[in-house]
Amino acid sequence: MANITTVYQRSLLTMIALGIGTGFLLKFRFPISETTESLIDMAGDVLLTLLQMFAVPLIVTSVISGVTALNTKLSGKAAVYILIYVCGSTATAVSIGLFLVLTIEPGADTETEDFESNMAPESFFLAFFEHYESEVVEVSLIDNNIDYESGQNDTELKIKGEYVDGANMLGLIVWSFTIGILINRAGRRGKVAVNAARELNNAIKIIFKYILWYMPIGIYFLMITHVLEIEDWTEVIKLGKLIMVLFLGFAVHSIIGLPIIYFAFTRENPFLIYRQVYKALINALTMASSSATLPVTLQCCEENMKVDVRFCRLTLPIVSTINMNGMAIYEVVAAVFIAELAHINLSASYIISIGLTSAVASFGAAGVPMLGPASTILILTSVGLPAKDVSILMVFEWFVDHFATMVNVLGDCFGIGIISHLCQNELKELDHSASGRSIVQIELDLSCLEPNDQLIPS
Repeated sequence: MANITTVYQRSLLTMIALGIGTGFLLKFRFPISETTESLIDMAGDVLLTLLQMFAVPLIVTSVISGVTALNTKLSGKAAVYILIYVCGSTATAVSIGLFLVLTIEPGADTETEDFESNMAPESFFLAFFEHYESEVVEVSLIDNNIDYESGQNDTELKIKGEYVDGANMLGLIVWSFTIGILINRAGRRGKVAVNAARELNNAIKIIFKYILWYMPIGIYFLMITHVLEIEDWTEVIKLGKLIMVLFLGFAVHSIIGLPIIYFAFTRENPFLIYRQVYKALINALTMASSSATLPVTLQCCEENMKVDVRFCRLTLPIVSTINMNGMAIYEVVAAVFIAELAHINLSASYIISIGLTSAVASFGAAGVPMLGPASTILILTSVGLPAKDVSILMVFEWFVDHFATMVNVLGDCFGIGIISHLCQNELKELDHSASGRSIVQIELDLSCLEPNDQLIPS
């Protein structure tokens, strides 16, 4: 699998380079007709259309499947601590990314248009296709009873709204969580609905795999189209500002955010963690894969951080699968950057929608194979942003991905340290009672950390 992923990534980079080169040749050396340019544009739009078709269903079914898979009958503190840490650290990462990109505005221009979303749609199914957009307008008052000579205005401000095309992702996420919780409450009677949601999610992932094999070809034509459409070369400066925002976000989360969370729970020096896990960080930076780095991360946590071996080997694989802080920062910054390039002034509700979608995408990253560029397009299409501009991000995404992976692994190590510290009493109890018990029985006490797809809690 690792070799296939490497070959796939190399093919993406090759097609990006070929696309840029072909675009410049066609732009400056061999001018083409509008018909040919339209055909090139159509070949790239095929990729975006396919992703738009399955992006929203993939996220919705992933949320429902994830919520219904939760075993609410488990009382293990470690499972609760894992959930709290992953949600808290991801929320911190997304907040840092949003704050920096909205403050620095790397892709902003002067002219913008409003773009809104809704948290509570009137219809769950309507939210797949439309969202409600409102704006404040001036309405003229034609009323003989108004005394204009007294200085009163002849206009007033009113809120005008209507449904427009584009998925309401914020509403879908909220209702997906709600539906998942309600199905859980139904107990065994909801088993059919649970299985249907999971099988649909698996089917969409299989379709998604086949779509990804067309991605190198689609990206090739997208890059050509993007080069042909470039008129203002200030976009290069905007890309430089975007990279600065991304690395600033990685640094703030790694040096300030994670250490503060660690110190708040353990009251220990958080900066010792860097020295203890530096081998895992270097490996992550080199390989750009949290899964491939897992053996080294396990070694660092067990030998240097002195985390209990049984606890570490049961917990770390779970944390490393669902805790993707670096990816969350990248996705939320990239989404807002694309919105700024399209002159869209995001409202507060739509910013929340982007943040939630980025967090959900990072939670389910392991479920989307070879996600790299696909995850960016997935988020943009699912929240209704112009995904066509994503081609401009492909030039450097492979490079940023290495540093994002390092942040992911660092977050995993901090998380293991926090959860291990909070579960000290439980581990001591296991040690005291281990004399007459087998290792299998001990591992069963920690089985709450493993996903239980079979149990439908009542």
